[in-house]
Amino acid sequence: MYRLCLLGCVVLLAACGEKAPDEGAIRVSVTYGSFKPACLRVEAKDATGHSERTDILSSQFKNADKREVLVAVRRKADWDTALNVTVSSYAAASGNSCSGEAVETFPSNSLTVVPKEFTRFDVTLQAVDGDGDGSPTGIEWAGISDCDDKRADVRPGADEKCDTEVDFDCDGKKACADSKCAQKTCTDGDLCNTGKRCIGVGAAAECGGGEPKCKQTGGQCQSAVRCEAFTGQCIDEIVLEGTACDPGDKCVTNGRCTADKRCVGDVKPCNTPLDAQCQESVGTCNSTNGLCEYAPKPVTTSCVDGNVCNDPGSCNGSGVCIGTPTPCPPRECHAVAGCTRNASCVYAGDPAQVNNPCSEDNSGTPRVCKVDGQCVAFPYSPSNFDPNDIPGGQIGELKTTGAVVFDTDARTWTPANLGPDTDAFTIRALPQAGGPEILLIPVRTLALGGELRIVGSRAVILAVYGNATLSHDILASGRIVNGELVPGSGGNQQCGTSTGKNGKFGGGEGGGGGGAGGATVGAVGGKGYDDGATRGDAGAQQASVITPLLGGCAGGNGGGTGDAAGGLGGAGGGALQLSVARTLTISKTLSVSGGGGLGGKVSTSPAQAAGGGGGGSGGRIVLEAFQVSLTADASLTANGGGGGQGAGQSVGFANNGADGANGSETTSTTASGGTGGSTLGGTGGAGGALDIPTAGGAGSTVPVAGGGGGGGGGGGAAGFIYLRSMRPCMVNTTVVSPTPTGGCTPL
Repeated sequence: MYRLCLLGCVVLLAACGEKAPDEGAIRVSVTYGSFKPACLRVEAKDATGHSERTDILSSQFKNADKREVLVAVRRKADWDTALNVTVSSYAAASGNSCSGEAVETFPSNSLTVVPKEFTRFDVTLQAVDGDGDGSPTGIEWAGISDCDDKRADVRPGADEKCDTEVDFDCDGKKACADSKCAQKTCTDGDLCNTGKRCIGVGAAAECGGGEPKCKQTGGQCQSAVRCEAFTGQCIDEIVLEGTACDPGDKCVTNGRCTADKRCVGDVKPCNTPLDAQCQESVGTCNSTNGLCEYAPKPVTTSCVDGNVCNDPGSCNGSGVCIGTPTPCPPRECHAVAGCTRNASCVYAGDPAQVNNPCSEDNSGTPRVCKVDGQCVAFPYSPSNFDPNDIPGGQIGELKTTGAVVFDTDARTWTPANLGPDTDAFTIRALPQAGGPEILLIPVRTLALGGELRIVGSRAVILAVYGNATLSHDILASGRIVNGELVPGSGGNQQCGTSTGKNGKFGGGEGGGGGGAGGATVGAVGGKGYDDGATRGDAGAQQASVITPLLGGCAGGNGGGTGDAAGGLGGAGGGALQLSVARTLTISKTLSVSGGGGLGGKVSTSPAQAAGGGGGGSGGRIVLEAFQVSLTADASLTANGGGGGQGAGQSVGFANNGADGANGSETTSTTASGGTGGSTLGGTGGAGGALDIPTAGGAGSTVPVAGGGGGGGGGGGAAGFIYLRSMRPCMVNTTVVSPTPTGGCTPL
């Protein structure tokens, strides 16, 4: 009897009748069905830690016809009599050992080995292999099962085929989706293309490329070849006579196929030259670009070039007619708009000459070109005067050599030695409809050698027939000078309800005067401590117009009596208009700000305290030019003045109120109201600037000692700044207070 001893413990049995060894053994029977394992592994161990295993290759199976493997597990003398046996099947082997994952594993319970007897352990494998390819299925295990048990060529590890939708190697990826097929030939059922290959990786891979099976013939009028998708057969299409085609010659149009498979067309005619006068009537067609080319006529050929300003001429030998020029003579401020030869020229205004100097008449008035071609004194219509009404002899030069003051009432310049030559220009008095008389100073040249301050009751217009550059200040502001109120030129004129209202006196105290109105209403005055000392109301808002040209208004007086005189209302700012025919450049200050109100006065016997005066309002600045340019150093101001402080009196002290500040001439800062002069008087309200003015404060009292204070004057409103430029103005300054109107705004 054949016997093979494995590891001294496991023996293959050839028959059931073999005798058990003296130490006893476990007889293991492993039966299998359609799946014949490539290897069986038998493992034994006892409770004391002994263990051994043996791998049995399928080539060693003895009962192949019965699909059974019999194994005897012999107990060694030093082992315990109780053993545990485990049988595992494998689908692969390497050398003399099982390899890969176990297909099935069957562990026994504890088996007692009886000397000289076999203890049975029967195992039946469940895996199946219907197609006999050695790959199991029908069970769950760690390895890959056969994905098609009816085909022997489909199994794990089989060669993948890339031209079918079958997963041959059972890895879950078919054809081009399997990385093994990368760049290999494939087919996706497309019978009209050959030589396709797998392109891409993973699920995005596809069968692509290749070449069309049916080759096309070259000619446009040859039969096209069509591939029949479901058979792959090449079929010739029929080309109909008259089918459109390209003859390949740009001088042949309307290409079409003929019955004999040629492409023919119509020859392009060349009989319409661009200039029939200087080009031959029949030309040739260039087949490259399809353009007609015409030979030029001789240079002796006469022609008319179509320019109404030219007489007939002759051809130049290159196919162009050159007429005989009869140019129109140039005309000031104009450009030629058309002509019918020389004496019949037509002109129109030339935009390129607008504002250029011109001299259309002999009046002596400097003139410039207007957009419509007129030669006029100003290229626009300035406000409040007609520049064409001024005779040239009255337009002179205004030059100063230092700081001067011009009095519009006396028409004097102080100091005279620094002022202008008064014979070099003319000052004209102009009436205003609905307003007081103003002064117009027309000049060719405005050259200031120092600050110019303008005072008096008349507003002023400086009309410059040319360019003007201001490098010194022009001031027409209302002010407090040595305790006196001085309005700017044209200030406090024709104000009506815009003048601040007076405060009232009662019970020993006076109410503060109201602030003057300007671009907004003024601010109300403050009440005196006594109920009878009522405040002065604010002046009404002035009309937002530049005609008539009016200055600012005075603030209301504070309520007072006798020695306890109410503070006078601040003076209004002046009115200043600067009209320039060409470019106006300003790099200094122009100001028409209002003056501050005076503080109220106090008397000790009897004990009385007056209210402060309201602030004066800012006046009007009107700047207009063909081009307005304000540099970074320029400042335009029409700020309102601050209200004066009310006086205060009580046992042991009596104080006059402090004056309000004049409106700033150089900044947009609000003028502060009077404060700090008296203990009990109400503070003056702040003047208007970029913001509206504020009300005066109420007077207060000392509860035990008695006495009281007058109300503070209300702040004066800001005035008006009007900027007008024919061309986009250049405003680089940050000091324009209040915000201007007229179209020019700060950057």
